[in-house]
Amino acid sequence: MRSAPVKPTDPRSSKPEPSPSRPRPDRSAPHAPRCTSLQGRLPSMASVQKAPPTSPSPPASRNDRRDDRLLLGLILGVCLLYGAGLGRIDLWAPDEPRYGAIAEELRSWRHGASGLVLLHLNDSPYTQKPPLYFWLAAMFGAPFEHVGEAAARAPSAIFGVLCVALTALVGRVLLRNPTAALIAAGLLATSFRFAFTARRAQLDVLLTGFELIAIASFVYLEFQRGGIERARRHTAALSVLHGALGAAALTKGPVGWIPLLVFLAYLCWEGRIRAFRAIAPFWAVGLSVGPLAVWILAAIVLAPDGFAEQAIRENLIGRFFSGTSHARPLYYFAYQLPLDFLPWSLLLPLAIPVVWRSARTLRQVPGRLQPPPGAARFLIVWIAVPLLFFSLSAGKRGLYLLPIFPALAMVAVAAGMRASPGTTLASPVIRKFAAALLLVGLLEAALFTAVLPLLDTEKSPRPIAEAAAARAEAGEKIGVYGMSPLEGGIAYYSSRPVASLRDESQLRAYLRDRGRLVILRAAHLEELGEELALVELASFRAGGRRLVLATRLHIDPNR
Repeated sequence: MRSAPVKPTDPRSSKPEPSPSRPRPDRSAPHAPRCTSLQGRLPSMASVQKAPPTSPSPPASRNDRRDDRLLLGLILGVCLLYGAGLGRIDLWAPDEPRYGAIAEELRSWRHGASGLVLLHLNDSPYTQKPPLYFWLAAMFGAPFEHVGEAAARAPSAIFGVLCVALTALVGRVLLRNPTAALIAAGLLATSFRFAFTARRAQLDVLLTGFELIAIASFVYLEFQRGGIERARRHTAALSVLHGALGAAALTKGPVGWIPLLVFLAYLCWEGRIRAFRAIAPFWAVGLSVGPLAVWILAAIVLAPDGFAEQAIRENLIGRFFSGTSHARPLYYFAYQLPLDFLPWSLLLPLAIPVVWRSARTLRQVPGRLQPPPGAARFLIVWIAVPLLFFSLSAGKRGLYLLPIFPALAMVAVAAGMRASPGTTLASPVIRKFAAALLLVGLLEAALFTAVLPLLDTEKSPRPIAEAAAARAEAGEKIGVYGMSPLEGGIAYYSSRPVASLRDESQLRAYLRDRGRLVILRAAHLEELGEELALVELASFRAGGRRLVLATRLHIDPNR
C-alpha cells in the first residue's frame, strides 16, 4: 500500500506550529521529505549517523589570532630582509649620494631654519623634489650628527615594511581571505624591484606607503562602511585619506594625487561617479593639496629668482610632456614592469584573465568564500590608471610604478585562490606559495648582504671623493667636469664644495680662477690634458668608466 505523497511546503510562507513542551519523535514512522527544495543540499539522516565524529572547527577569534601571528612573523622577516646590513654598502651614484648630501646639508643647519623649506645641494637651491623625504633622513641622522648610509635609507626601509603590512590588511578586505592576503603581502615583500628599492635612499617606497594609506582608507569606506556615499559620516577615515595624499605630494609632487584618479575611474566603472563628491569635501581637499601648495609658496619667497620656473615649469610640466629626465618610448613599461615584478610577474599571464572575468560578472558562487562585488574592478583600475598615466608621460622609470605593486600581488593571489576554492593554510596552493616565498626571500637576503657589497667599488663615488678630499685644503672646491650625476656623491663623501663644470668653457674658467683639482673621465683627460696642462693624480673605476682625479702642473691665467 502506497502512502499519499506529502505536499512540499514553502519555508518562506509557512508559519511554524507550536511544538509541545516535551517532543517525542515517532521513530517507527518513515521520514517523508519536508522541503523538496532542499533535497541534494542536506545530508540524509543515515549519512549523518554513519559519518565519523569530527573535531569542532576552531572559533573565529582563534583563527584571527593565528592570522595575526603569521602576519607578525612575516613583518619580522621583512624587517630582517630590508634592514640587515642597511649601512654596510655605500650610497650608490647617482641618486643615493645626492639625496644623502641634501639631507646632510639640511641636518647640519648650514642654511638655518630656511633650509627646512628651501633645500640645498652643494650650497645651491635644489629645485627637483619636495622636502618630506629629506626631513625624515635628516631626522634619522640627527642623533649621529651625520646622515650616514643607514640614516639615508631608513625612510625607505621603514615604509617598505609598512607597505607589506598594509597590503595584508587591504587584502583581507578585497580578497576576503586572510591567508591569501598574507601571501599577497609576501609577494610584494619579495618582488625584486620593491625589495631592492626598500633598501635604497630613494623617494618611491615612501611615496608608495603614503598612497597605500590613502587607498586603504578608500577600501575601508567602500567595502566595510556601506560605500563611499556614506564617507562623510567617517571624518577620521577621510582625514587619513587626504592627509596621506598630502604627504605623498610633499614627497614627490603632484604624482602623489594619482590615487584620486584611481578612485574616480573606479566609481565611473561602477556607475556611481557622483559619489566622488562624498570623498572630496572642501576641508579635506585642503589636507591633500595644502602641504604642497604651502611649501611651494614658501620656497618661492625664500629662493632666488627663477626658482618657480625651474620647480614648476621644468620639473612638473617638462618631465611629463617633453621628458626632460628619463625619456622613454611609449611601450617602455611593457617590458620593464615584468622585469621589475620578478619573479612573481610569471604568475600574471594566468592571473589577469581570471581577475578580468571576475570583474565582468556579478555572479557569486554559493558556499564559496569570495571577494566582495567590485573588488576585482578596483584592483584592475588600481593597476591600469597609473600604468596609463606614466605610459603617456615622456619621462619614465621602472620606479614610478611601485605604487601598483600591492595590487599586482593581490591579483596574482586572487587567481590562485579562484583556481583553488576554500584556500586555507593547509591548501596545496598555499603551501607552494609559502615555499616559493621562503626560497626567494633567502636568495634576496643573500644577494643584499653578500653579493651587492662586492659591487661597491664599481658603484660608489667614495674612493675618488676621498682621494680628492685628501689633496684638497679646507673649504677648497673640487671641480667635476661633464658628470653632473656624480656631483652629489663627490660632495657627500668628500665633505667639500663642488664646482659644477658642465662644458669646456666652464672648465677653462675654473682653471683660470686658480681651481686646482678636477674630476673627469679618462677620455676627456686625453683630449684636453695637454692643452690645459692637466696631469693625473689617481684613477678609479665607476659604473664601467675610468674616472681620473687631475690637477694642473702650474697655473697660467692666460690659458
